[in-house]
Amino acid sequence: MLKHSLFGFCLACILCLLTFDAGAQTGGVEILNLKADRLDKNIAVSAQIKFELPSAIENAMYKGVSLTFVSEVEITRERWYWIDKTVAKARRQIRVSFQALTRRWRVLPWSEGTGAAGLGVQLPQTYDTLAEALAQAQNIHNWRVAESADIGDADYWLVMRYRLDTSQLPQPLQIGLLGQGEWIINATMRQHIRLAEEKP
Repeated sequence: MLKHSLFGFCLACILCLLTFDAGAQTGGVEILNLKADRLDKNIAVSAQIKFELPSAIENAMYKGVSLTFVSEVEITRERWYWIDKTVAKARRQIRVSFQALTRRWRVLPWSEGTGAAGLGVQLPQTYDTLAEALAQAQNIHNWRVAESADIGDADYWLVMRYRLDTSQLPQPLQIGLLGQGEWIINATMRQHIRLAEEKP
């Protein structure tokens, strides 16, 4: 009887932990309108990321803390005889920071990958408001993630992962964030796509 009670208690604890983790991974973040298209001999991905920035994070930004949002894309093709084949993979990050002297917001994009995806560091842009700066981090438009020649006319899976990279926060702040779920901005979306060949 005691063994059954102990087993039930442990099972309940594990289920609670799993439920907590599942909620923490999203943090109220949604990936909307995810799609991929052929564009100028490249594969371009677009999506909108929806989330509300907690007041604690906003206050930290006004005090000089920069946020780095990371987007990762992977395109795979299913193979019935073997594991799925990855045909494209790309990663980009956008750093948003407040410039106290000018009272403006600075957005610095940076990307890595193969072919068109490996654009490296791009020119920073500045905005008057935090909302304008965040819009650049939340809207992904025609992000070139691969060369069109690498992907044929077939069925693929498109996976996008989006997160706030807390590892790039100041070290003292990282230690203080342990257990604070409001700093978790994280979402993943997997979608079936078929890319038709470009017309000559």
